[in-house]
Amino acid sequence: MAILSLRDILLLCFCVLIHFIYRNRRRAVIPYPPGLRRWPIIGSALSMPLTYVHVFYKNLGDKLGTKIIYTEAFGQEMIFLNDARIAKELLEKRSGLYSSRPEFPMVAEIVDAGIFFGFVPYGDSWRHQRRIFTQYFSLKNQSLVEEKATQFVRKCLLSNIYQNPQDLDEHIRDCMGGFSTSLTYGLPTKRHKDPLVLFAEDVFTRVVAASTPGNFLVNIFPVLKHIPEWMPGAGFKREARDLRKEVHRFMVEPFQAAQKSMGGGTRPDCFVAESLERNQDRKEFELRTEDIQRVALQVYGAASETTVSATRAFVLAMLKYPDVQKKAQQELDSVLGLDGLPDFSDKPHLPYFGAVLKEVIRWNPVVPLGLPHYTVADDVYEGHYIPKGCTIWANAYAMLYDESIFPNPTEFSPERFFKNGVVTDDIPNPEELATFGFGRRICPGAHVALSMLYIAAASLLAVFDISPALDEKGDPIEVEAKFVAASLVSSPQRFKCKLTPRQGKNVGGILKDYINGEII
Repeated sequence: MAILSLRDILLLCFCVLIHFIYRNRRRAVIPYPPGLRRWPIIGSALSMPLTYVHVFYKNLGDKLGTKIIYTEAFGQEMIFLNDARIAKELLEKRSGLYSSRPEFPMVAEIVDAGIFFGFVPYGDSWRHQRRIFTQYFSLKNQSLVEEKATQFVRKCLLSNIYQNPQDLDEHIRDCMGGFSTSLTYGLPTKRHKDPLVLFAEDVFTRVVAASTPGNFLVNIFPVLKHIPEWMPGAGFKREARDLRKEVHRFMVEPFQAAQKSMGGGTRPDCFVAESLERNQDRKEFELRTEDIQRVALQVYGAASETTVSATRAFVLAMLKYPDVQKKAQQELDSVLGLDGLPDFSDKPHLPYFGAVLKEVIRWNPVVPLGLPHYTVADDVYEGHYIPKGCTIWANAYAMLYDESIFPNPTEFSPERFFKNGVVTDDIPNPEELATFGFGRRICPGAHVALSMLYIAAASLLAVFDISPALDEKGDPIEVEAKFVAASLVSSPQRFKCKLTPRQGKNVGGILKDYINGEII
């Protein structure tokens, strides 16, 4: 390696060897879970994938006949859980041992992971920030979430598609980003290519990349964080320095804009405004400005990137399975009539459409491995040794593609959630089984993402038909259902499709009140 001297390499190998010896003494005679073949010092590094990790360990578990897999590379130990029962036993029932987070060298040490409480180790700082988040996103504000989601879907997503149906991916991102901006900061948002939305998307894309183990060597070899920035191979430090500035800018500038709007006598309905008012009234506990700024970033992240991926997966499913699309549209029409748009009061009357959304979530788990947990003490599970300082991945993909629970898992089939024509509880709900994590680290913004997915998907089917795009000869372009998972997030690879106003519906008339104007 050009970035390390021979002395540094020898020192690294020596430290790993000492760790290897100590670890094996510590575990005594209790065996590790099954896993990849390991070699001294390097462990299983040569056999471990950097992309589609969730698929690799699902297949490995099937091959080995196990639902819990151990692997290790250069002294870093990891366990993959391919079964929801095991994940609940460890991450929920034994949450005191499993609720922390591992170190993300590129994020935690260089970008400052304290800014994103999802990365923060279990403790007072994490509890404080999560409390701020959940105070706002409680049932009392659910109606506001639904109102804003509906507004952005109608004024941004549907209207933009109606006027320019070619740029579907951009329209989805504009809608989800604008919704997140409004929900977090209450700021006016342009319907198309809003500067703040574009900036935020770039920042979060880079942060996700920084947290992905294979993208930067420092995430594999934390010792590299000590090398000078001028050395060859230290490009990650320059990236981190630049990203730190951008994250700080995103943390401060929209927050200040929200403060300014409040000073003008207008109180926007948003997370920042309510948190500042609560702090002014000193209700329950005091908040620092920095606390509100940091949690605001998490609010934005929870409401944006995952809903983009889920909505794109929904469109892909409707494109690949036209019979499902037609059946869902018939149900929507029976409830809404020809000229109606869905709202949240319609949801209980749409059982088949609800099953479609369950299947979307199962078919493409947006964060297939979740965020990793971290053990704070040694443990033993069903005769297997789980060491302190081990990174634990709950493989949601493996759980939602378990053939014993979901037969033919690669097929998109909402019918799997029905029995004798009625929704059945015999099949687990993917939303509750594995999609949003486990234990104390379960995603606190799940209901926000689900609300936006529901109203976006229902509205799209209510007014548009989704069909294959045509090539130059007028023939349908075949689309493959393939998901890209080079980072923590899984999303359909780019695909072409055609969205057209549904025959017999006056879509222009339905959308006439939403097509123009600024979104707030």
